[in-house]
Amino acid sequence: MGDGVESKGLDGEWPKSIKYLVWNEFCERFSFYGLKTILALFLFEHLHLSETASTELVHLFIVMSYATPLIGAILSDGVIGKFRTILYLSMVYAVGNWVLTSAALPDTSSAKGASTAFWLTAGGLFLIAVGTGGIKPCVSAFGGDQIEGSMREGPARDRLQRRFFSLYYAAINAGAVISTLLTPLLREYVSYSVAFAVPAVLMIVALFIFWLGHRFYIDRAPQGNVFAEVGATVYDAVKLQVTSKKPNPDREGLLSSDATSVSRFGISWLDIAKPLHGARVEDIKCLIQVVIVLLPAPLFWSLSDQQSSKWIFQGADMKLEVPSWLGGFSIQPDQMQALNPVLVLILIPIFDQFIYPFFEKRGYSLKPIVRMWCGIVLSAVAFVVSGLLQIWMDNSPPKSIPILWQIPQNVIVTAGEILFSITGLEFAYSQAPASMKSIVTSVWLFTVSGGNLLTIVIVAVIGTSLSKANEFFVFAGLAMVAVFAMIWLSSGYIYKHEEYVTDPEDPHHISSEEIASSMT
Repeated sequence: MGDGVESKGLDGEWPKSIKYLVWNEFCERFSFYGLKTILALFLFEHLHLSETASTELVHLFIVMSYATPLIGAILSDGVIGKFRTILYLSMVYAVGNWVLTSAALPDTSSAKGASTAFWLTAGGLFLIAVGTGGIKPCVSAFGGDQIEGSMREGPARDRLQRRFFSLYYAAINAGAVISTLLTPLLREYVSYSVAFAVPAVLMIVALFIFWLGHRFYIDRAPQGNVFAEVGATVYDAVKLQVTSKKPNPDREGLLSSDATSVSRFGISWLDIAKPLHGARVEDIKCLIQVVIVLLPAPLFWSLSDQQSSKWIFQGADMKLEVPSWLGGFSIQPDQMQALNPVLVLILIPIFDQFIYPFFEKRGYSLKPIVRMWCGIVLSAVAFVVSGLLQIWMDNSPPKSIPILWQIPQNVIVTAGEILFSITGLEFAYSQAPASMKSIVTSVWLFTVSGGNLLTIVIVAVIGTSLSKANEFFVFAGLAMVAVFAMIWLSSGYIYKHEEYVTDPEDPHHISSEEIASSMT
C-alpha cells in the first residue's frame, strides 16, 4: 500500500498477525511462570539443595533471564530483525524446557542420579534464560510494528495500539495465573516431571502459533546497532578528552565553542564529540540522566522477586488448609504467587482511576520519581510484615499459622510494584530520546537482573547467621537505603516535558498495560 503503510491484511479492524502474537504470548507466559513457580521447591525437594542454595539458584536464573534481553535487542535491531530473533530464540527456549523436564526423571537418592539431575537442571535453566530473555524486548515491540505498519498514523491507530497492549497484557496475566495455580497441583499430586512437561508442551504450542502467522507479519529490516553507536560516541569523547591538551591543528574544529554548547543537561565531557556525532551526544546525555535516577532500582527487585523463593519457603512452614467456612481446601505454598498477577490486574485501574487522581486534585506531586520511591517504601513495609509473620510462626507450634496470613505482604508488595515497576519503565520511556528506546528497555530489565544478583550476594553473606525474621528486616532496611539514594540522585532532575503526561489522550502518554507488558 502507499503512504508508507505495508498492510498484509486486516481481520476486521485488527491486523491478521495480531491474534498469533497474543496467543503466542499467552502460551509462552504460561510456560515461564509455570516452571518458575515450582522451581524453588524442585531444587529443595528433588535435588536436595538447602534453602539457601535453592534461593541462590532461583535468583541466578532470574538474573540471566533479565540480563539476556541485551542479546535479543542487539540481534533484532542490528542483525536479523525481530521475527527471526523471536523464532530462533523460542527454539532455544523450547529445548531448554524439555532439558529441565528430563532433570525430574533421575532417581536423586543416589549420588550419580543427583549429579545428573543437577546438571540437566542447570543446562535447562540456562537455555530457558537465553530464550525468554532474548525474546523479551522483541515480542511486544513486534506487535506494535504490526499496527504501525498496517494503519496510517492518527488517533484510530493510537487507540488500536493501546487496545492491543491491554489485550496483550491480559494474555500475559491469564497465562501466569492459570499456570501458577496448575503446576503446583501437578507437582503435589502427580510428579515434578509432569509439572515441568506441561509448560514445555505450551512452549512448543507457542512456537508453532508464532510460526503460523509468518505470512502476515510485517518484519522491519534491522536499522543498525544503536548500542555500537553509543559506544563509539563515548569512545570518541574519551579519546578527544585525553588528547585535547596536545596541540593538533586538525582537531581545532572539534574543540571549538560549538562543541561544548550548553544544553538542557548543562556542559558535559561528552560535548567534545558533538562535531563527530551531532545530536547523538545530547541523546546519550539524556540517557545517562535516566540511568543515574535508576541506580537504586535493583534493591526493589531484590525484595520483590523473593516472592519466588524466600516467601515460598516461609509458606511451606505454614498451615496449608484454609478454614472450613472458606471451603476447607489446601493451598500449596508456591500457589500464593498467583496472587501477584491477579492483584496487578485489580490494582492498576484502582491506582489510575482513584488513587493518583485523589492526590493530584489535592495538589500533591505524584511525578514518576516520587511514585517510584514510594513503591520501594512499600516493598520495605511488605518485608517488615513478612518478618513479623515469621516471628509469630517461630513462637507458635509448627504449621499452625494459616498460609492466608501471607496475603497482606503480597498485597503490599504488589501495590509497590504498581508504583515502582510500571511507573519506572514509563519514566524511562518518556524521558529517554526516541533513538534510545531499545537501550532503555534493556537497562530497565537489567535492573531486575542486578536486584536478583544482589539477593544472591546478600543471602550468601548472611548464610545462617541471622534468623529468617531478621533476614527479612535486613532486606527492608536496605530498601530504605535505596529510597534515600533515589531521592538524593534525582534531586534537581529536570523532566523532559515541563508537565509530566498523565492524560490518556495525549500522544506522549503510555498506558499502564503497555508498560507492564514490557516487563512481564
